[in-house]
Amino acid sequence: MTSPAAKAPTTVDPVPCLAVPPLSDAARHDANARLARPTRAINHVIAYGQSLSSGWEGWPALSVVPHHDSLMLGGSVRPRNEAAPRWQPVGDATFLPLIATVQPVGEGGLMTPEQVAALQPRASPLGETVLEGALNTWRARMLAMPGATPGANRLLASTCGVGGRSLEQLSKGAAPELFNRLRDCATAAKQAAATAGHDYGVTALLFLQGEHNNWGLNGSTADRIAYKALLRRFRDDFLDDVAVGIAGQATPSAMFMYQTGAAYSNETMSVPQAQLETALEVPGCFLAAPVYPVTDKGGHLDANGYRWLGVQFGKVMHRVLTLGEDWKPLHPLRAVLDDRSLRVTFHVPVPPLAWGRPFIGHRAAEIADKGFSVVDDAGVVPILSVELDGADAVRITLERTPGPEAVLRYAARRTAGRGCLHDSDDDTAEACYAFDADSGHYPSAEIPELVGRPYPLMNWCVGFALPIPPEPPSIVAHAPAALPEPPPAAEPPVTAATSAAWDILLGAGDVPVPAPRVGKVRQLLARLRGS
Repeated sequence: MTSPAAKAPTTVDPVPCLAVPPLSDAARHDANARLARPTRAINHVIAYGQSLSSGWEGWPALSVVPHHDSLMLGGSVRPRNEAAPRWQPVGDATFLPLIATVQPVGEGGLMTPEQVAALQPRASPLGETVLEGALNTWRARMLAMPGATPGANRLLASTCGVGGRSLEQLSKGAAPELFNRLRDCATAAKQAAATAGHDYGVTALLFLQGEHNNWGLNGSTADRIAYKALLRRFRDDFLDDVAVGIAGQATPSAMFMYQTGAAYSNETMSVPQAQLETALEVPGCFLAAPVYPVTDKGGHLDANGYRWLGVQFGKVMHRVLTLGEDWKPLHPLRAVLDDRSLRVTFHVPVPPLAWGRPFIGHRAAEIADKGFSVVDDAGVVPILSVELDGADAVRITLERTPGPEAVLRYAARRTAGRGCLHDSDDDTAEACYAFDADSGHYPSAEIPELVGRPYPLMNWCVGFALPIPPEPPSIVAHAPAALPEPPPAAEPPVTAATSAAWDILLGAGDVPVPAPRVGKVRQLLARLRGS
């Protein structure tokens, strides 16, 4: 990754919006029922993406004692070389108990605790990753299920990520072809399983990428629609080449993403918006959490931040792949503007909504305007107040009525890529926040309200950029379909067809639409679909 101190460039998509139909709840249920489940002897979970997928600066390692019976391939979840286009294990390609390790960037073995403790601040060695927290959490919850058997259906963790790479560079066919790391890792794992007499499958892909594209670095796209297309193509290639081509499975692997943000946010939110839309639109794709709430080292996460985020991944993976539930993050459903009052309704996993303080480094911070901002064609619209309004809504009072092309943003760069909104999920992690002054933790990581306590697992609102409708809505909808032709004036009003534009902008449920308004509706829908 590039230093977050660098200036984030302007993206090419000035007004991102959710304009493609999301999957209906029924379609999501059907798609989720067909996902690969952890039913094989070896169930591989592969992480891929940029530096946050491989634990840059995640030292000192925390999960150094094996929990339950999860595995890694070789002496680390990472390969021997962080950036080579081929994946080779640290040591022999045999299964070992899953633990976190620390490795120098580049070709190298494992660092000793003494070497880690002597590291200087901002040193780049790779440490704790999201995988240890994710698999330890998921496995603990799997084994707590009735009839679960230790030693059966074990989880295997590997990461193939490469720091500072765009989605284009990580995709199939790029030069050098870093995508080969995925093929090599799965091939080696399948061979190790066969040698041990086990069947093998790829159950999930954890995808942690977006920072490079969010800033449009090295010619990468920062366009919302283009990034979504690349992301879909990447997932299709992963399923074709790895899940089917190597693992030989008939069921697709689920893809769990985080959302780019915090120090690597930008103002227009094109890539984070694309990540949210992909999770809502593509069967088998899930956005587990935004990255901004957890502790970090000024860009990369610290060891607790990686484990904390990983535990959230594990919580969502258990709900989807063990319990068979659907998962959608805390995100906006509609915005209703009444003069200077804007009411935003959310999908809330565990109501009611609540305020919290995300971390900036190791400081729990109050974020200006709770992370919300409004911009129109005249510039920033000052916010007078932000208040919770019931279990699932936020009311924002503005200094003036927004003009044309107004957009509501949350967790954009203007508010440090963070916000204060979360739900009331009281779930907690099996793992606890750790601090040891002698092991290499920054002194600032000693946070009294966290040390020794389980990581809290409330669901924080994802970042977004939502167009503000110019008047209170008169149509709402919630599933994809074609807009009906206008009926004759003498006939009763028609019902609005379904479209994500209306689902996100206006709400859910069917409301009659007077026939004279259908033409105006068509024009707005066409403009949204072309955005």
